[in-house]
Amino acid sequence: MKENLDFLGISQADLARRAGISIKHINQIAQGTAPLTPETAILLERVLDVPADVWNSLEANWRTQEQRRQDTEILQQQLSWLDRFPLRELVARGIIPNRAKTVDNLRLLLEFLGVGTPEAAENVWGSYKVAFRRSTTKTPDEYATAVWLSLALRSARQVECEPYRRETLVALIPQLRALTLTEPKHWLAELPKICAQAGVAVVFEPAMPKTHLSGATRWLTPDKVMLALSDRFKRIDQFWFAFFHEVGHIVLHGKRLTFLDDNPAAQGDFSSEEEEANKFAADTLIPSTYAEQYRKLSERPKPFSNIERFADLARIAPGIVVGRLQHERRLKWSEGHRLLSSVDFQAHRPAG
Repeated sequence: MKENLDFLGISQADLARRAGISIKHINQIAQGTAPLTPETAILLERVLDVPADVWNSLEANWRTQEQRRQDTEILQQQLSWLDRFPLRELVARGIIPNRAKTVDNLRLLLEFLGVGTPEAAENVWGSYKVAFRRSTTKTPDEYATAVWLSLALRSARQVECEPYRRETLVALIPQLRALTLTEPKHWLAELPKICAQAGVAVVFEPAMPKTHLSGATRWLTPDKVMLALSDRFKRIDQFWFAFFHEVGHIVLHGKRLTFLDDNPAAQGDFSSEEEEANKFAADTLIPSTYAEQYRKLSERPKPFSNIERFADLARIAPGIVVGRLQHERRLKWSEGHRLLSSVDFQAHRPAG
């Protein structure tokens, strides 16, 4: 405004008279202490021959700049919130560039989490906890959990799926179970493809310290559900139990709840939904068809060739049978490791 007045040789008082606005208001606009309204922009367009759109754009940019300055001052007072997060993990996963407690890093974290302020984040997570079902013997770090879940959600939203159909997912279970016999590089590629046919977005997010999470399910839209898995235990039996546990939640419980699950095979008190999902996973991996053969095996699991013969009969990976026997205390946790293949998302992720 000042530049235009100087160019035209018009004083602020003259502009005020020409536009029918008080001198005080013109001065406040020039100083940036009063907003330039659309009505004023129209008047200035007539007097100064500068389009109203230009004035409105300048005003919007100025106000945004001022608000960013104020926002920076507010965030500067909230930098301690960063101390609650696993900064090393945030850097390793490309969320922030370094571990410095700066306003820029705080902004990046808020943008990543999809929240406007630290207070909003706390309120959002508080409401989610009502829906989460987690079986755990350890106290989880809710901030690390929020990061892990946000990473999984971002990945899941990128997965293209057919609309969710429960009957399709149920029909695919034998095909999914057969993948337990394949190498990790194969099923890491095939699991998402197969499940996408039923509206399930499967994502693999490497485990994060202090989250104590094996997996999570969450509905993204009425026609798409996320099934996220971690490699927390690095064991084939734990991975596949967690996968079918989450499938159980989707098949049995539909859209009623959002689930965050710790080790679903751990002992402890579970909600009815957790118990149902546990049973679904156990019965899927070792169906009742083989109940008698499994009973005989559990009475005499060694030599380990017995386990391999049963696994071959049931068409399931031997490591899954080892895990079941260990859970039922038919084998010691130190036994059967030769049959337990490892699961590491980073090491086994397919190229490309």
